[in-house]
Order: sequence, then structure tokens, then C-alpha cells
Amino acid sequence: MEKLLAIALNFKKGIGPRSVKSLVERFGSLKSAVEEEGIELEGEVERAKREIERAEEEGVDIIAITESGYPELLRQIPDPPPVLYVKGRIPEPCISVVGSRRTTPYGRRTAYRIGKFLSENGIATVSGLAYGVDTHAHRGAVDGGGGTVAVLGCGIDVDYPAGNRDLRRRIEESGAVISEFPFGTEPLRENFPRRNRVVSGLSYATIVVEARERSGSLITASLANEQGRVVFAVPGNIDSQMSRGTNLLIRDGASPLTEMDDIFRELPFLKGEGKEREIPKELEPLVEVLSKSPLHVDRIVEILKVDYGRAVEMLLELEMMGIVRGENGVYSLC
Repeated sequence: MEKLLAIALNFKKGIGPRSVKSLVERFGSLKSAVEEEGIELEGEVERAKREIERAEEEGVDIIAITESGYPELLRQIPDPPPVLYVKGRIPEPCISVVGSRRTTPYGRRTAYRIGKFLSENGIATVSGLAYGVDTHAHRGAVDGGGGTVAVLGCGIDVDYPAGNRDLRRRIEESGAVISEFPFGTEPLRENFPRRNRVVSGLSYATIVVEARERSGSLITASLANEQGRVVFAVPGNIDSQMSRGTNLLIRDGASPLTEMDDIFRELPFLKGEGKEREIPKELEPLVEVLSKSPLHVDRIVEILKVDYGRAVEMLLELEMMGIVRGENGVYSLC
């Protein structure tokens, strides 16, 4: 029922992703929200039923925001998609790698190296399957033997961009191709800013490799900042227009990525440092769930099935040990 209602709400005009998240937080389930608010969904429910049938035919999983398989990091952003259409399996943890479609040899080489490095270190690369930086980051991740996620700005059944058809198949085998858009949605210009918030929302950090001053990649970096995620920028030649955007990001506070280990200096928990320390056995389940993504204390209570007081005690003990850190009720590994 929750999946059906999430798809129906995704179709409903006037109810955006932010509103759907708000309904879930207020009522605990979409069923309760629809009943309590008296939301009319008759036509949308019929469309949702057809969408589920189509997904089964296409071998696509549809994951609702209320389901356990929904990525936890993405669920935390202000406007997460009500549903995700998924071909493959979404790996974790993730870092996004983005940049211009028109790139220099330096940009292509660097994007590939970053994707491969992340893959070899157990981190999935998230990008948008576009030509240029996206393509080379995905290729590096696949060649590194790890997972990668391609986020589409169109329906998951739409072959776009056509030139990346073979790469898309490789991504589906090693990771996932995903979209929030219903079947048949064309790659319209206005879809891509929405796509970008999912790219950054899935990720602990966003790395911008090459970007002009007005590149769409800077939108992704801005969204990552708004979502409280780390932003890296690869420095470039000050005479190159293709590095103008990334150099400006660094000037405005983004972390410069000058070597691959800069990622782990900024995000040490991705290297597994927290898990190597001596941890009391009774606290291991908490460390395990936090190793996948930061979580609000309310979500920890729900996952571990402990009362609120006990969850706070466990978090405090780990915080004093320097294993976790918390801010505004959200906890992550140090």
C-alpha cells in the first residue's frame, strides 16, 4: 500500500517531494496521511497500479520513501523523491563526481582516476550518465571493480544519452541506474536540477572535476552545500575556462582535491577508522548502522528497536570514545 500511495503522490499535481516527506514525518505512514488529510488520489492510484505492472515487466524495482530499501542519506534531504525507480542495486557508501559535458583531456583523465580510486576503496561513484566528466567517472568506477550509480533526468526506460547505452548496461551489472521520474518521461531541461539534488543527496561528498563558471555542476555543488554535505573541487589551470567554476568553488570555501587521500582526510570514517577501534560488544550494532550513513536519533531508535533513553546513552558513550559525533540529533562516525 505504501508503495502504491507513494507512486500516486508522485503523480499528484501540487504535491511535491518536500510535501510528501512532510506527510511521512507528521503521520508516520502515507496511508495515515492520505486518510487524515483527505487527499483524493483515485485517478493517480490507477496510474500507479499500471506503473507497478510496467516495472515488473521491465525488471525495475520501485522503492518508496517509507520502505527500508530507500537510501538513508537521500531520505535526510529536505525534498527526497517519493519513489525511486531502480535497475540494479544501489551500493553504499557513495560520493558523487560531477563536471562539464565538454571536457579537456585533463578533466576526463581526472574523472576516470577519481572513479577508479573510489571503487577500489569500496566507495560507489554517483553521477548523471551525461557525456564528459560523468561518463569517465562511471567508467573509472566500473573498471575499478566496484559499484556506481547513474541518476537519470528522464524515465528509467528512456535511452538517454543513447551514446552511453553500453556503459549503462555495465552500470546496471555493478551498481544501479535510478530515476525519480515515471516511465516515459522525456529528458526535459527542467528535470536536470531535480536530478542533481538526488546525485548530491545520495552522497557523503560531491567532487566537481571541471566546470565552467555557469556549469550545471555548480548547481549540484550548491545543493550539496545546502544538504550539509562536503564539496570538493579539483583545481585547474587559471587560464582555462573549463576550470573557472572549480577554482571559484575553492575560492568560496570548497575543499581542494589535490590528491586522492584528501577525501579520507575530510571524511576519515569512509576509510573505516572508526570500526577499527576497540568497541564494546553491546555497542557494535549501533556502530554498524552508522557505518552505512548518518542517522537521526529517532531513526536509530526505530532500527535498533531500543527505547530513546538507551539510544542516547549508547550514543553518548561512543561520542566520549571519539567514535561518533552528533549535531542537531543526527549522528555519524568520526
